[in-house]
Amino acid sequence: MRTKMSPHATGPLLSRRTLLSALAASNLAAICPARAWEDIDRAESSSMIDAPRLIVGGGPDSLPGQVAPILAAALTRGLATSGPVTTHYDMGRDGVTAANLFDTVSPEADGGTTILAPGAALIASLSGDARVHFDFSRWAALIVARRPVVTLARGELHRTIRSRLSGLFHDRPVRLAVSHPTGVELTSLLGLSLLGLHPLPVSGYATKEAAFEALKNGQVDAVQLTPGPGDDLSADIAAAPQGIKPIFYSGPVIAGVPDFEATYHMARDRAPSGPLFQAWQAVANAAASALVLAMPMLTPPLAIARWRHASQEAIMDPALKSWNDTQHLVVTAGAEAAPLLNQLEPELTALLALRRWINNNQPRWRQGQETRPT
Repeated sequence: MRTKMSPHATGPLLSRRTLLSALAASNLAAICPARAWEDIDRAESSSMIDAPRLIVGGGPDSLPGQVAPILAAALTRGLATSGPVTTHYDMGRDGVTAANLFDTVSPEADGGTTILAPGAALIASLSGDARVHFDFSRWAALIVARRPVVTLARGELHRTIRSRLSGLFHDRPVRLAVSHPTGVELTSLLGLSLLGLHPLPVSGYATKEAAFEALKNGQVDAVQLTPGPGDDLSADIAAAPQGIKPIFYSGPVIAGVPDFEATYHMARDRAPSGPLFQAWQAVANAAASALVLAMPMLTPPLAIARWRHASQEAIMDPALKSWNDTQHLVVTAGAEAAPLLNQLEPELTALLALRRWINNNQPRWRQGQETRPT
């Protein structure tokens, strides 16, 4: 993890204002030590978040956009600042533009700027998307909201994984419905490839309904499913077209569905390993991360602590809890959210392996050819 010195601490000389503040603090501490430092800390933390704002990775109709007003109101109460948390929407499709904007203000580390990004923005970063100019390894997580992601395919696909590995269907691609190849369905695309199959991403299926219809009509062989408002994932799996079975899932546990490691072991009699599998883990966790609330890592620790406390209080807000339940989100806030964001940051070897795999296969995908291992 890269770190930088704060721009306010790089100079060898103190400014006149800083010097006077230090002298005042020293005099106050001499008179009333305990109370003095408590008051100074409170004043500093208040000044750092006088104008809190939330950069939203999507328009009002997107998942981040829908929850932004509810979350901003809940955070405002938790922060107890003089003004509300304001929201700034980005109309991009996957939050990349918002994340780029957030990174341009990150060096300021003013303690008042946060971002609400969807997992799609993080996948774009992992895949080396040319639009990406941000580095989420420099983010400090406040809230991570996750939901399950499951890959479904025709039953015969599931039953003949071993046969495919032995070359029985070597020349038959597995058509996977995707919004675009390096979108959130990248977890299914790479996962199927690691299992020894040869998935072919078929673009243009941005909704569950469209993907299921294509599956039912035999236009695709596999789809990726994520629960939305009012959905019952178990019921959706049961109601899938005849012969459609779950292959693996990522994110929160799905009862009765094998995880990727179990499916891989069934297919190859060994546990998955290697850089591409490590890359898949990061991509899968990103796909399952529906929302990430974060701020610059270089933000003063006291401000981060206040935001994390406000985040922990915010997720208990009745309106926000109700929305999260409707969206089937498993929410983690405060310091416990940091490890979840760290899971999205693979080692450099794994990251390079992922991008090499994508670059080697993109020409094939454009020509409508199946994925090949690299």
